[in-house]
Amino acid sequence: MANYWVMKTFKEWADSFIENSEIGVDEKGVDQNYNQYPHNQPPLDNVRILRRFNQFCKWAQQGDYVVVGVGPTTTFKMKLIARITGDYNFDPNHPLYRHIRKVEIMKVFDEPIDIEKWSQTQRIELIDDNDFIDSLVSVL
Repeated sequence: MANYWVMKTFKEWADSFIENSEIGVDEKGVDQNYNQYPHNQPPLDNVRILRRFNQFCKWAQQGDYVVVGVGPTTTFKMKLIARITGDYNFDPNHPLYRHIRKVEIMKVFDEPIDIEKWSQTQRIELIDDNDFIDSLVSVL
């Protein structure tokens, strides 16, 4: 069964997601494949950032859906909807973000749509299927 995620990113990154059929995250200090760090030796002390990397690199799976939004800290403007098609990959040479998953872009919104209930999203968060469906129906 698919899971549903909301992900907030920079506009430049969202444009790259669309152009390259991928999504990505990055953080200074997480400088290798996240899944290769020993469980008892995480790359950072910040548990919130580590949770985001766990969600993106370990918990998200092929077949899951991702709603990507852009905007300042207190807004979420839905830019695209994608389905994850690839496993987590680390690309040390990517110019924007090094932690990547391939996706199928399902919908791009030329004018991003404000979704107020996701305005406090922190990078990537799991949502339930009803929340995902309700939000999509609200923009139809």
